[in-house]
Amino acid sequence: MPTEDICITEACKHYEDVRRVPWDIKKSFIFPNLSKDTIDFELDITTKAQHVAEGAPASKTVLIDCFAGVGGNTIAFARSGRWKRIYAIEKDEDAMLCGKHNARLYGVDRLISWFHGDCFDIIKNELKPLDQHSVVFASPPWGGQSTASPIQAPY
Repeated sequence: MPTEDICITEACKHYEDVRRVPWDIKKSFIFPNLSKDTIDFELDITTKAQHVAEGAPASKTVLIDCFAGVGGNTIAFARSGRWKRIYAIEKDEDAMLCGKHNARLYGVDRLISWFHGDCFDIIKNELKPLDQHSVVFASPPWGGQSTASPIQAPY
């Protein structure tokens, strides 16, 4: 069964040369290899996915990622082999399309169902029947490495 076409926008950045990646993004990723003119990078978040997988009861076989973004945690969860299904929720449509694209690149797109919208509404109205089987993971957006340093006083 072919996967759906994903119409990513210009907001979904793709860098073919590690030297073009902005410094604040570079600090968040590990680039183990460059191949076929594409950066194939592992996100430094697999530890989170492992921790959630190990801490969840065996009866919980579904993971809901409330703030899926461009798919970093979602992809790590799918690659862990622990979950039968991943439901990824993202409010920003461009980020969600990037996430779908990234999931396809990592070969886990068939394990992930994507929802565009508010996580509270989607969980309440569309994913409620899954509650007894689910672990809800929430890692809200925090602004990236460029916001990691303390705010400096203007004086």
